[in-house]
Amino acid sequence: MRNLLLSTFLLLSVSSFPQTNPKVNLTDYIREIQMWHKDDNNMTLSFWIPQSYWKIALENSPQVPKELLEQIESAFENYVFVCALDLQINMDGTMTYTDELSLRKTITITDVSGKTHQPLQENQLNEDALTFSRTLKPMFAQMLGQMGAGMHLYFFEIKDAEKNNLINEYKKSNFSIEHSNKTFKYQLPLVTLLPSKKCPVDGAEMKGNWMYCPIHGTEL
Repeated sequence: MRNLLLSTFLLLSVSSFPQTNPKVNLTDYIREIQMWHKDDNNMTLSFWIPQSYWKIALENSPQVPKELLEQIESAFENYVFVCALDLQINMDGTMTYTDELSLRKTITITDVSGKTHQPLQENQLNEDALTFSRTLKPMFAQMLGQMGAGMHLYFFEIKDAEKNNLINEYKKSNFSIEHSNKTFKYQLPLVTLLPSKKCPVDGAEMKGNWMYCPIHGTEL
């Protein structure tokens, strides 16, 4: 199920927009921002879509004009955007999912200071964000059937004292998304956005958040 959703989101990004940003591995990137809790036949998803996603996925696509990409980025730049799903797989293979309103009552984000944030209502969103989100929702339902119909989209506004986004995928911090009695913890910055390091012994490529080479023990 997890691979199906990952493949679908990649399909939205790659098949529809075939040339993605070569600097970031989109598959690894999505695996960092997509988190699951699985308990028997219950599956709960938190899918945070950072601001950087749109440029990584769409910047080099000939099908997405620069003006459209800028419009998408502008639409989402003031929000924390989350896809959430709470799904029960029944014995007969059918799926039962928590409806949007019920899930909305449980979903919150806790920032690095411990402050809890509630999702915004539709009338609090800018027109472009509302339009794009209403476009994504039926796409999920069409491509994923019952599971896609159970995916709900939520926007949060989480700012620091200077009115900048407090949750920034490039800066060291952490936050958690809670819903359906589950907690999903995110550590920042995202590893896939960090420049890679090289082992000083053999030049092997290492992840950007590693401090030491796991083979030689040398500091990176």
